[in-house]
Amino acid sequence: MKKRFSTMQRSGVLKRIFTCVIALALAMPMTVQTGWAATTSYTVTVADGYLALRNAKAYDDKNEIGKLYTGDTVDVTDSSGSTYWYVYASRLKKSGYVNRRYLANSSSERYVSVKSGYLALRNAKAFKSSNEVAELYTGDKVQIADSSDSTYWLVYVPGLGKGGYVNKDYLVKNKDNTASAVVTKTVKVKSGYLALRNVKAYDDANEIGQLNNGDTVQVQDSSGSTYWYVYSSRLGKSGYVNKNYLQ
Repeated sequence: MKKRFSTMQRSGVLKRIFTCVIALALAMPMTVQTGWAATTSYTVTVADGYLALRNAKAYDDKNEIGKLYTGDTVDVTDSSGSTYWYVYASRLKKSGYVNRRYLANSSSERYVSVKSGYLALRNAKAFKSSNEVAELYTGDKVQIADSSDSTYWLVYVPGLGKGGYVNKDYLVKNKDNTASAVVTKTVKVKSGYLALRNVKAYDDANEIGQLNNGDTVQVQDSSGSTYWYVYSSRLGKSGYVNKNYLQ
């Protein structure tokens, strides 16, 4: 004789089975998969202005959805693009596209190496005193954002929290290879003064300072046959002087 179960009994059995299934599922280890691969953090680096966060891979004022400044950090979630990478900006709490040439991180570190004086951090790719924004010295660490130019590279300076351009010829990969010797010369004039100039020429109009007998200068560039580029700590200036009056 077959035993029949009431509707209430069948419901109770189903509940017990469901409870057991849930308990087993919770006891099993779970692997959570997300839609993105592991992210890598980068620092925004611009010499001036801002880096636009965009909703499309194109340079267009209409697709800007945020502004990122030097020192802002972003998490790169898609780096497959040759120009634009997809990132998450925690400060803005937004995701979007940015030009990858303005991103730097520790994987591209270099060290400043100058024999004397300093390496100028600039807001433009040109050798001008007016575009200097900071002074970098031997051993200072920088992170490269853009190395496409033949002379000036865009870098981020963690120690200063600034971005800008530097002459790539004064960067080395290994800190142990940085220059340590500082070439110092003493001004020797029998009378008057030695002019510090902003160009390699003898002209009253290009004088930017006066160096007296006994003043010391640090030689930054001694490649010229007549004029050397030096730094005067007393004047707090760099410029050209006639090398024949240095000893």
